[in-house]
Amino acid sequence: MKLKYTKLQLALEIIGLLLLVGMVTFIYIQWDQIPQQVPMHYNALGEIDSWGSKYQTLILPAISILLYSFMTVVSFFPQIWNVPVQITDKNKEAVYLSTKNLIIFLKVEMLTIFFYLNYHTVTAQPLSITFLPILMIIIFGTLVFFIVRIIRLGNEKKYNREF
Repeated sequence: MKLKYTKLQLALEIIGLLLLVGMVTFIYIQWDQIPQQVPMHYNALGEIDSWGSKYQTLILPAISILLYSFMTVVSFFPQIWNVPVQITDKNKEAVYLSTKNLIIFLKVEMLTIFFYLNYHTVTAQPLSITFLPILMIIIFGTLVFFIVRIIRLGNEKKYNREF
């Protein structure tokens, strides 16, 4: 089944690409100003607790590119998705559309988080103490929202919603 992109999905994909390009561009522009030792790990309070070479700032963009590519490829194959409902001819389109939304939202959230981490690493700044709680709320909130939505869609009679 081929799922066409909705306007929301296209907008999110563009935002994701801009974040990815922005992350790589930021490192490229800042390369000469990046200190030889940069933060490589932060504790739960956002304090720097490990340092590494400036070349290690390339790891996060590389991981971002790999995850972005993998999640994009996976979004084109709904038949391999593991969803919490029985897929039928009646609910297939709605469940797959909502699951594709979940993948795209998580992709953009992941890129936003990695961009934020990358910025703080390149500029050798500690993270905000609120970073970890906000990260958990965003990621788990998105997962819960879409899983509940997919379960409801899998059990409804009408399936003509876009979001």
